[in-house]
Amino acid sequence: MFSKKIRTVGDIYIDSSLKNGQGVRITNEFFSRLIEEFAKQSTLYIRATNEAPFAFKEKQLHSIVAPALSKYTKAFLMEPPVNRRWSSISKEDLEDSHGWIDYWCYYRNIVFLIELKHGYLSSISGQVTQNVKDSWEIAIKQLYVIKEAAKVHAENSNGAFRVALSILPIYEVSNSENPKTINQTDILLNIQNKIEKELKPAPNWIGLWVLHKDLVGPYKYLNSVEYYPGVIFTANISEIHTQSSRK
Repeated sequence: MFSKKIRTVGDIYIDSSLKNGQGVRITNEFFSRLIEEFAKQSTLYIRATNEAPFAFKEKQLHSIVAPALSKYTKAFLMEPPVNRRWSSISKEDLEDSHGWIDYWCYYRNIVFLIELKHGYLSSISGQVTQNVKDSWEIAIKQLYVIKEAAKVHAENSNGAFRVALSILPIYEVSNSENPKTINQTDILLNIQNKIEKELKPAPNWIGLWVLHKDLVGPYKYLNSVEYYPGVIFTANISEIHTQSSRK
């Protein structure tokens, strides 16, 4: 596992099981930079507003992901249209499987097609909820139906990857000034390990941002007082698609 400390932001822990191959080193670099820039952008927002941007829904999450990508990608586009193989996805998932992908990213002559999901993990229970599992399964299905689109994008690059990415804030609801899971990195790493074991198919890249102590809260939302000790990024990254794979 790789770890990195970012002053005033927190600590990053990354575990990648991607097998050596074409584009893999660039892919590891791409997602390592994504979680780092996400952490930095989130820190800017927190210090300006005293609220956590990832505490809201998926739509608000884009306000942090997009500027993070702008820091290091050569180009990216939100919700570009793609051709999907509609017949290969179950009817109940069609509503969530629109004709666009969340992000098209171009980095070091590699294309990343990313389906983004958002969920929550309790630091007290440490459980991977059914909602998180269901959202992950939908993202995996969505990757399958854009396989042909990935091959097309590979024609004008060194290759393309399809990616299911879930961003999962870890929270604790507490009225105490001394919440149980703050400054407990071992608890957060255990949740990271549980995610790797329980999501099916298993993620092959996972990162944890342990927030700096000044950023974790308390945050007051309606009738709750919340703390956010960490954020997990979990990704399932496909094999690379290249010009030759289209033949």
